[in-house]
Amino acid sequence: MRTYHTHFGVPLGNTSGWWDDRKRNQKPVLPLYLRLDIPSNLSRALSCLRLSGHNFLVQRMRHDRNRRPYELRICDRCYWHTIQDEEHILLDCPYEHLVRLRTQQQLIFPPQFEDGPARLRNFMNQPDIFGVASFVAKCLALFP
Repeated sequence: MRTYHTHFGVPLGNTSGWWDDRKRNQKPVLPLYLRLDIPSNLSRALSCLRLSGHNFLVQRMRHDRNRRPYELRICDRCYWHTIQDEEHILLDCPYEHLVRLRTQQQLIFPPQFEDGPARLRNFMNQPDIFGVASFVAKCLALFP
């Protein structure tokens, strides 16, 4: 839950009136990849990423018999000693196969890609959803 709201979800808010009647009466909008006509395998890859249906350590160690705390789900593909979550794998990990995929998909990685808490959400909501979906599908294939 923490990962989904951090990277994809609507900010939960903590000020008074953050969920007032006006916001409650608005119709929810489907994510862009579900509204566009993209191949089902790419749509499935994006859905798997957004719903933690992948095989990254952040998810695997959550349901493992020897469950580890979130902070100890360290990436086993690189030397950065960071948590192997969605943001790390897609945007940061220096694992050679991931770096090669990022260089092949230069159009979806602009040179001035921003930092901050909404980094992965902004990456996933780019106009080139087909390029993002194919990149995500290739990344998920590296973690069977």
